[in-house]
Amino acid sequence: MSLGVLLFTSCQKEIAEVATAQQISLVQTSAAGNVKGSAKDVRGNVIPGVKVTVEHTVWLGTYAQATTNKNGRYNISIPQTPAGSWTAKAQYQKAAYGKTYKFDLAGNIAAFSQYDSVTRNFTWKLSGKKPGVNAYYGAHVDLYQFGTDVDITKVKIVFTPIDSTLIDGSPALGFERYVEDIAGVYMVKDVPIGRYNIVAKYPGKKLYLQNRHTNNNPAVKKPVVFDKYGNLGETEYNIEFWLSE
Repeated sequence: MSLGVLLFTSCQKEIAEVATAQQISLVQTSAAGNVKGSAKDVRGNVIPGVKVTVEHTVWLGTYAQATTNKNGRYNISIPQTPAGSWTAKAQYQKAAYGKTYKFDLAGNIAAFSQYDSVTRNFTWKLSGKKPGVNAYYGAHVDLYQFGTDVDITKVKIVFTPIDSTLIDGSPALGFERYVEDIAGVYMVKDVPIGRYNIVAKYPGKKLYLQNRHTNNNPAVKKPVVFDKYGNLGETEYNIEFWLSE
């Protein structure tokens, strides 16, 4: 074989190798990444049936979803388009006390690209501040004065559990908290969802509570079952009482 033929053949081989390398690189950079992880409660128990959503940070309605399996795990392929960053969130729906509640789960909210492979684990919390917003994982008891002029921020609400466990199966504990003025609404905020009896205490006064949305009579002790009253977020729950003497 002549030298010219050898050089031509070698050149073709190098071109083919470069082309092949470029194709491999193109496949690697265009392949979608994935998000995987687990969902658990605060005691470490796995939670099947949690809906995990991977959504674009700019384009509304652009997302991929999965539901955790019996082991509390999920795996989602990140859409290749549109380009940009994505985040993952998780929600869990639970029926209890004759109602259905939807919870935001706590997790890493950092963004990632469609080429990344990341782990996002989620935890079902019943209380604590949510990241980035003035909101809490717990519910709130709202109070409105009706026939009393007491300083409502000096009213102490005593919570006594009706059941031995909260909605997530964790132990229900009694506690006391003072009412706060939150953006013009008097409330006890961030209460773990469960069933309680409550009493309102104020020095030298006997205070009565009445549910604003039922026809029952005022009483010193009233039961609490959280629901939605007023303009609340998708995963926010409350109960409203008149406070009187």
